Amino acid sequence: MRETVAFEGGSVVDHGSPVPYYYQLSTYVEQKIRAEEWRPGQFLPSEQEICDHAAVSRTVVRQALAELERKGLVSKHNGKRSTIAFPKYEGRLMQNLRGFYEDAVAGGQRPATKVLDMKVVPAGDEVAEALHLKPGSPVILLNRLRYLDDEPEVLVITYVPKSRCPSLVNEDLSNQSLYELLARKYGLRITQGFRTIEAIALDKPDARLLHVPPGSPALLLKSIGLLSDGSPLEYFVAKHRGDRAKFGVRLVQG
Repeated sequence: MRETVAFEGGSVVDHGSPVPYYYQLSTYVEQKIRAEEWRPGQFLPSEQEICDHAAVSRTVVRQALAELERKGLVSKHNGKRSTIAFPKYEGRLMQNLRGFYEDAVAGGQRPATKVLDMKVVPAGDEVAEALHLKPGSPVILLNRLRYLDDEPEVLVITYVPKSRCPSLVNEDLSNQSLYELLARKYGLRITQGFRTIEAIALDKPDARLLHVPPGSPALLLKSIGLLSDGSPLEYFVAKHRGDRAKFGVRLVQG
């Protein structure tokens, strides 16, 4: 069972202060979260319990929770108590070609990886087209479940031509960046790429791995990574939990 956080003493709201009560309350909760005294997934007390402890109205509590939700610090659930929100993975579709590991570290999050499968397989039509190979050509398939701060965030299947790095299939990728390994050990650096994104609903097997109900929304990301000479090196298909991911796009006037 998830823990419920505790409000300490009578320091939550100063009723003699001109600062709005909702702001004092939201600031108190935010400070607890930022200091990591309260952790993602923990429950907040019920609205009535917060009202009683802070001696404020339910309107004040709801206004404070709305502000915390807007900042991405609290998740509200219909008919249930609010929880401390898990930080979202923030990817970029245009600005850079960093991988999941690099993006997570840059955002101050703790990435982890569980390798579900890694083997050589014949390229199917979609993979062969993406990597400019003949159908049936050998490719290395890397199937990973990736975590942020100990919570599953994305399922990703990556394909790399076996001819480019034959020994890659023997590497341990549970605790290192694929992009960094390809560059450091094989001299293969992805410098450009193409990505698409669409909304999907997760099927039962994928939902179970990501710890969400079947049919939950997800973001399906497909990407082709190219070397400096324009030849494709990597094709991946990723399914990001819809409640834990967002992607930014930088637009420029042409």
